[in-house]
Amino acid sequence: MNHERIRLYLGTGCGKTTATFGLILRALSTGKSVVQVFFDKLEENSSEGKSLRLLSNANQPDIGHLSVYYTGINRVGTGPNGSFRLYSSPNGMLPEDTQCARKGLQYVKEALEHKKDLVICDELLDIGRVGLISWEEIRPILELRQDPTILVLTGRRAPDWLMEQATTITSTIQLKHHGKALSGIDC
Repeated sequence: MNHERIRLYLGTGCGKTTATFGLILRALSTGKSVVQVFFDKLEENSSEGKSLRLLSNANQPDIGHLSVYYTGINRVGTGPNGSFRLYSSPNGMLPEDTQCARKGLQYVKEALEHKKDLVICDELLDIGRVGLISWEEIRPILELRQDPTILVLTGRRAPDWLMEQATTITSTIQLKHHGKALSGIDC
């Protein structure tokens, strides 16, 4: 069995989410069905929100279909000094964050059950890593993946069991950063 099943984009550097946008464009250009679930941002606070909405509304016979879901967890810039809230402190997680993350997990479950071609879970790895939803709750959903679906997950780290199951793993390392995210360029 020599084909793609689970792809991980890991690390502390920039570019994990951006890499998924390239996958989206390629998949749509070949008529594939794509589901993108954001676990860390809202449409209105993401530079890519308008473009993804435009792509998801495209109704062309030679273009695939994109469904985009935002979980409602707004951690971008809401922590101390504009940091990511879930990374800023153990008590940075609010009860509604868990509810929103579970809603996102439900979108992932539905996409996997419908065998969408490409299912992207942006920052789901960090949702599990910080304990917003336990890996015991996440793992059975991810195990619903069947061919031909390619499951893509992003985040800083992945648990060992997922690293073993992954067919492709890419890591980003931040060696230097200019300081603040640039609107329309970073996030």
